[in-house]
Amino acid sequence: MKSSQRPYFEIANPEIPNILKSLPRGLSVLDVGCGSGVHGAELKRVHGHRVTGVDLSEQSIAKAKTRLEDAYVADVTRPDLYPFFGSRRFDVIVFSDILEHLYDPASVLTSHYQLLAPGGHVLISLPNIAIWNVRLAVLAGRFEYQDTGTLDRTHIRFFTRGSFRRFAREASLDISKSRITPGILRPFVPWIKKVYGRTGSADGREDSSSIMESGPYQFYLNWFYPIERALCSLWPGLLAFQFVILAEPVISISHQLQALQTCVSVPLEGVLERQHK
Repeated sequence: MKSSQRPYFEIANPEIPNILKSLPRGLSVLDVGCGSGVHGAELKRVHGHRVTGVDLSEQSIAKAKTRLEDAYVADVTRPDLYPFFGSRRFDVIVFSDILEHLYDPASVLTSHYQLLAPGGHVLISLPNIAIWNVRLAVLAGRFEYQDTGTLDRTHIRFFTRGSFRRFAREASLDISKSRITPGILRPFVPWIKKVYGRTGSADGREDSSSIMESGPYQFYLNWFYPIERALCSLWPGLLAFQFVILAEPVISISHQLQALQTCVSVPLEGVLERQHK
């Protein structure tokens, strides 16, 4: 497949560090599908977290290694093949805009639970397919894939607010917090990227993070973003661009006993019998 020659611009999701504010600083974090490490870099900058990233792209990992504590080229559908599998556990596992790119997101999600430390959290961010601009387009008979955004041409699975929560429940996740990224102005970002892409830079800089660090974007983030987010919170199903949740896996008693059996080599039947005596 021929790779695209268009400039790539990063824009970090500010709600990823925001939803982790109540947790301690300096946690160990696994960023699944980390890309070039833009979100992990934000978690390190804002909360002092120690972030390890995995991604299939060698080019992305080359940049992620300059930003994160560790970064590995790896297939996120096979966490059992990670170089650190079996030797490390993480306080938080982040799935930021990665699950919608997978054929079986539930299997990939649940297969990572074994990498969580006791009491660990899962953070998931997904785009909202029912955002207002997509609804209008479908109403007009259009469903056109794009290079970025909700209808990114690499998206395989699509979620609404309701189907996302159902997906989380079926993956045995207990949601403790949820946030949204606003979507009133966000649908225009692909157009903004195209404008910047004509020169391959923003603010005259040749760097993928140049939009995110530019003066106009910082002005928007500091002054307009809070207002836009407050408005979108009134009708998230229509106006949210992304849904972000923080959750904990709900592990059944039988699953815990099976894990105990593996560790101490005690027959599971014997444990159950003694528990009921």
